[in-house]
Order: sequence, then C-alpha cells, then structure tokens
Amino acid sequence: MRCYFCCVILNKAASMKKININDIIFATAIIRGTVTASLRLSGLSSVADVIKAIKREIGSFSGIMTVSMRNMTQGWSEQKSLYLSPVVAKRPSGIQLSLF
Repeated sequence: MRCYFCCVILNKAASMKKININDIIFATAIIRGTVTASLRLSGLSSVADVIKAIKREIGSFSGIMTVSMRNMTQGWSEQKSLYLSPVVAKRPSGIQLSLF
C-alpha cells in the first residue's frame, strides 16, 4: 500500500509569488519548531514544485508545516503554513492479480 500526501495551504489569502525556471530558491521547512529541511533549489517553476521538493526531502509526515521561501534571484521572500495529510492510494479497479 502506498501513501501519498495531500497538502492544504492554510493562508490562501496571501498572494502566490512568481517563480521562473532560472531562479534560485532557498526553502526551509519547520515542523513543531524544528527545521526539518533546508534546501537550495533551482529549475523549478512554481511554489507547488518547491513544496514537492520539500516533501521528498522530509519523507512521510502528517500535520502542520511552515515553509519559508526566499527567491534570491528576484529578491522576495514568503512564508506559508501547510497542512499535510496522508492519502492512501487506491488500487485501480478492473485489474486482476494472479500468482504463478
């Protein structure tokens, strides 16, 4: 059984900053007051890509995480609170498994 993670951005009212593929992003994830990931990223084109990179780094986690991002190229920074919840992957119906 595989677990995937669903994330909900808690402060949706804040505007999403633009990220270009050539930008250098510094991202930090804080969980329960502890820095769990600190990354230097490039080649990404959205905030969603930054969050995916952080989730790959921290592994499985369920709960609230604060993500701080600094775009060194454009000179902006932003902080977001996210709620991560596990989502169990469903086996596609109509496939028969057989053992030989």
